[in-house]
Amino acid sequence: MIDYIRDRARYYNCPVCGRNLRACEVRMLNHQEDRFTVQVTCAACHVTFIVILAIQGSGLEPLTDDDVALDGGEQVGVAESGPDPIEWDEILDLHLLLKDFEGPLSDLIKQPDHSR
Repeated sequence: MIDYIRDRARYYNCPVCGRNLRACEVRMLNHQEDRFTVQVTCAACHVTFIVILAIQGSGLEPLTDDDVALDGGEQVGVAESGPDPIEWDEILDLHLLLKDFEGPLSDLIKQPDHSR
């Protein structure tokens, strides 16, 4: 199974540096029935991340909405209700706000004035 995952990795890019995962290091962490938890280390930037694979095929039960599957950079375990996930542009806006900020933390967390 590791050889199969390593072979298929060439079709995916690293979620951090964006480079192809063709030469990545793959290590099996856990295997239960049709679920595989593997550790992947990017050959380019050496970041390590965990991938959960759910294999579906003949003789296996179909996945339900509660099952977790990961496909190259998708988020896992995000609830359908509740607040939306943080977007990349929101992170960039926060970075730009904090980049030149000088002052106490309390200035950052003051409640907005709704009296206007």
